[in-house]
Amino acid sequence: MSSCFAHRHGYRRLDPNREKQRRGRSVMRRIWYGAMIFISMSAYAAPPPNADGRFRDWFQSLRMPGSPGTMCCTIADCRMVEARWIDQTQHFEARVTRENFSRRLQSPILSSEDDEAFQAANDAWIRRWIAKYGDNPDVWIEIPNSKINVVQNPTGHAVLCWSVFNSEFNGVYCFVPFTGA
Repeated sequence: MSSCFAHRHGYRRLDPNREKQRRGRSVMRRIWYGAMIFISMSAYAAPPPNADGRFRDWFQSLRMPGSPGTMCCTIADCRMVEARWIDQTQHFEARVTRENFSRRLQSPILSSEDDEAFQAANDAWIRRWIAKYGDNPDVWIEIPNSKINVVQNPTGHAVLCWSVFNSEFNGVYCFVPFTGA
């Protein structure tokens, strides 16, 4: 087939470099879409189910221990939890419940794209939980001492800012024990 014929009828030779570029763009597009799903989950994440508005400022004031300018997380990543002190290890442990920490929508789904993004992010969260903890509905997480935030806690419960996607420090961003009033 002559090159004129090929050009006139829309045929073109396969250029290996062009094919590599196309595949690279496809991979980058998938990475970008994945990142957007996780970012959108933060936008849709609801406040802790057992928190009311009166603690909003307190949650937003929490800073990472050792990094005074860095927020522990958003209110969506923090939960009031059951906690215990373990004398043998000299560490706190917090009970992480899949139901309480899995992502919840803050506002109604407005479109099928929103629903698809939510479902994809929720599926990713569940897959990560199952990969780490199996089918267990809850686990006890050892709290690293470096993540304990010693501030006045007005909630009446220990507070854990945690994510299944955080691979460091057992997923803990910060932990605020409750010592009683």
